[in-house]
Amino acid sequence: MTGETYPATPYLRCIAADKQWQGHLVRDRHGQPYALVAVHVGPTWTDAVAVEAEDRCVAIRTRTNEDALILPTEPPDGSGVVWRRDGRCEDVLAELLELQQERPQ
Repeated sequence: MTGETYPATPYLRCIAADKQWQGHLVRDRHGQPYALVAVHVGPTWTDAVAVEAEDRCVAIRTRTNEDALILPTEPPDGSGVVWRRDGRCEDVLAELLELQQERPQ
């Protein structure tokens, strides 16, 4: 990462450096970057995060279900979501990374 940094930059660098996270840059119909989506699948927990902007980030944690690893865009009731945050990127990512440290994958 080069150029301008934001308060969430250190957290995004942690995710990028962790080889267990798989990320993808989503582009709009004009080819412009729209959001960053990343998933970390562990033996117990699956963490997913979507970063749209510095002030818009959504993250969820579900129980890993090896039979159905595709996460729905809107988790239905009873989907196994045990943690969900929506807010400023810096706050959401800090809480998610802290959660990962508390409960090893």
